[in-house]
Amino acid sequence: MTRQQIASASVGGHSSGGRGESTPGKKPVNSRRKGADGEREFAHALADAGFPATRGQQHAGGADSPDVRCEALAWIHFEVKRLADCKMFSPAQIREWAAQARRDAGPAKLPVLAHRWNGQSTWWIRVLPTDYRLPYWQTLSEFLTDVVERASKP
Repeated sequence: MTRQQIASASVGGHSSGGRGESTPGKKPVNSRRKGADGEREFAHALADAGFPATRGQQHAGGADSPDVRCEALAWIHFEVKRLADCKMFSPAQIREWAAQARRDAGPAKLPVLAHRWNGQSTWWIRVLPTDYRLPYWQTLSEFLTDVVERASKP
């Protein structure tokens, strides 16, 4: 999907900041709470699509615990990023997130980034590169459709 297609899929504008800055009359954003809220939102999006899920940190509490646990997709490590602004085209940010996802996923799980930003209702999924695949972005519904199709093949 191109930048223009992604931008047109967005349902709103950008918010300023994204790092807890405040504007006059507004309270500063608690980044830990916002991260937990994003994880809950993503777990609900998976559940709404027929894949029951829960936040991972609240149950395991370890540094390498997944952001979201989904038994039906237990072979995937989801690294969830909910921010004020779109970071899909920030190479430095993607490298940082990808390194975290790979480290936390370990050798047995597929590391996947899930990203959504303010004004956007769609969760975007970045499947990270492997020996046989280049990285790519797709919507959560496209990703889940691919997962189901691959699982149904003999």
